[in-house]
Amino acid sequence: MRDKTAVILANGLKEHIETLIRRDIKSLGCDIWGLELIGSITNPTLRVFIDSDKGITVKDCEKVSKHISKVIEADELYSNSLILEVSSPGIDRKFFNKEQYINYLGCMIKVRYRNEQMEYKSVKGLLLRVSKEDIVVEVNNEESFINFEAIEKANLEYTEEKNAK
Repeated sequence: MRDKTAVILANGLKEHIETLIRRDIKSLGCDIWGLELIGSITNPTLRVFIDSDKGITVKDCEKVSKHISKVIEADELYSNSLILEVSSPGIDRKFFNKEQYINYLGCMIKVRYRNEQMEYKSVKGLLLRVSKEDIVVEVNNEESFINFEAIEKANLEYTEEKNAK
């Protein structure tokens, strides 16, 4: 198991876990919105955010959590020390990949990114466009172009008027 864990860590533990569970979660009627792996290597916490067209219930989270636990245990990876959290992404959902932005065009978002001088900046504004390289956010009636590579974190910024999707 030690050799297997070393290979998985080198290739990306989060990606390995996502590969293991993605198809099965789909068969349970849900999609993976995103994964976060936090904590230390000896005491990690895996946060799995699930979504579906009909919304997510506590029962959905319970069903997915039980399934993921079995998959991770069968894979013999962190079966004893992994803390697993399964939830919906929520109304202030974090964006994990480029494709997720497209469904939220016209919505308010908050983006933390590094500018060209490598300084952290945060903006709140209306998501206007999404391209292969960047997003365009309207802030104070001006367009801000933010490259995906520069984004540290982006979340939906819930407002009743703009995000009634």
